[in-house]
Amino acid sequence: MSAGAAWRAIGWVGVAAILSCSSAGGNGENLTPQTGGSGGSAGNQGDASVLPDGNFLDASQQDGQVNAKTVLKGKVVAPEGTIPISGALVYVTASNPAAIPAAVYCDKCVKLGAETPYTTTKADGTFELPTWKTGNVKLVVQKGQFRRVRSLEVIEEGEQDVPLELTTLPGRMDKANGDDIPKMAIVPGAWDRIDVSLAKLGLAKITGKTALGGIKVDYATAGFDYYQPDNPLNFSDPKQPSVFLKNQQALDGYNIIFFPCDGNTGEQEWCTGSLATTGEVRDNLRSWVAKGGKLYVTDFSYEFVRQLFPDYISWQGETDTIGSACQHGSWDAPADVKDQGLQDWLTAMSISNWNVEANWTTITGVHPVATEDMDGNPVTVTPKVWVEGMGPSTVSFERSCGRVLFSTYHTEADKGSETELLPQEKALLYILLEVAVCVAPPNVY
Repeated sequence: MSAGAAWRAIGWVGVAAILSCSSAGGNGENLTPQTGGSGGSAGNQGDASVLPDGNFLDASQQDGQVNAKTVLKGKVVAPEGTIPISGALVYVTASNPAAIPAAVYCDKCVKLGAETPYTTTKADGTFELPTWKTGNVKLVVQKGQFRRVRSLEVIEEGEQDVPLELTTLPGRMDKANGDDIPKMAIVPGAWDRIDVSLAKLGLAKITGKTALGGIKVDYATAGFDYYQPDNPLNFSDPKQPSVFLKNQQALDGYNIIFFPCDGNTGEQEWCTGSLATTGEVRDNLRSWVAKGGKLYVTDFSYEFVRQLFPDYISWQGETDTIGSACQHGSWDAPADVKDQGLQDWLTAMSISNWNVEANWTTITGVHPVATEDMDGNPVTVTPKVWVEGMGPSTVSFERSCGRVLFSTYHTEADKGSETELLPQEKALLYILLEVAVCVAPPNVY
C-alpha cells in the first residue's frame, strides 16, 4: 500500500491522498494511542488500533500479516448503499476505538500499529483483509470522520464475506451504536443544491419534487444543519447565517461548512459577498479553519475564499471590487481529471467522458503561498488541482490544520433524478471526502 493510498483512507477525500506518510508528531515514528492524534482521551488501553480519532497512515509493514488465518472480504459503500467508497480504512481491533471529538479539532495523522490487521479499499470499494485476530472483534470502517464500528465473529480460518450492512458508512450520528459522521453546516446560496447531493448520498430523505421541478429535502431527517435565512430576516435567530457566522463557539461545533454558489438570496446580494467581507466573519472562519475546519465553496461564493485566504487562487476578471470575478454567462467544458485516485474511482463506476457544467467563475491560476503547517512551522502550500475545464476547475489547499475546497462548477443536483448522482456531483463528493481526512506535513502532493 502506498503512503498516499493509506492517507486517503483516513481522511477526507480531504480531500485524503494529499499528504505524505507521517506520524502525528511529524517524526515518522509509530505513536501510541496516548500520544497520537488530537482530541482523544489519553490512557486508552488495548491494542494499538485504539487511537484518539481513528485516522492513520501507512505503517509500511505488518509483520504479523504472514500469520493471517482468515481473509475478510467485503465492500465499503456510501450511506445510500451503492456508491463505492475508495480508500476507506478497514481494520479489526479487540475493543472500540476512542471517540471522535464532537467539535472542530486538529485531526493529525498517526500510524496504525503493525500488530493491527488493516487495509484500504480499492477504487471500486472492495477490500480483502487478512487477519490473525479471530473470535469476536470490532470491525472498523472509516473514511475521514465517517466511521462505522460493529461487532464481528471472525472464523478460525479461510475466507469470510462481511455483510454489507457492516461496511456501509453511516448517514446519521449515532455514537451509542458505533456510527459517527462529521458535523456539517450548509449556508445555502441560490443555485447550488449541495443539500440535494448530500441527500442523494444518503444523508437525508428526499420527498419528491416541487412544482418547479426542484428536489425536496426533508431537513428534519438530515445528517447536516441547514442555515436558511428567515424571510423576513430575524437577527435574533441563531440559525440566521449572519448570526451563526459571527458566533465563534457555534462555528467551532462543526467539522465542515458549505458555502454553495450564492446569488441574490437572503442576506447576500448578487455577488457582493457581504458576509465574506465582514471582518468578524472573516476572522471567525479563519480561526475555525486553522483549528481543523474544512471549508467548501463553489462559484459565486468565491469571495469566501478570496477574502479569507488571498493569493492562493486568481480568478478571471477580478479587481479590487467585490464580486468582480462573477461572470454574466456560464461555460461548460470537458472534464480533465488531474488526480489519479479520482480517475480510478470514476472508471470503476464506468464514468469516462463527462463535462463540468454551469461554471460562472473561471480560475486563471493557483499560486504557492508561504503559510504555517498544523504545528505552526513555516511551509509553502500550492493548491492542488483535481479537475480542469477551462483551466483549474476544482482546487483545494491546506491552511494550518484545516482545508479549503473551491469549485467553479456546481453539483447541479437539481438536474438529475431524485436518486441518481450526476458525474460532477460524484466528483465533487469524492473530493469532499478526500479533503476531509487527517492532516500531515504538506510536503507531497
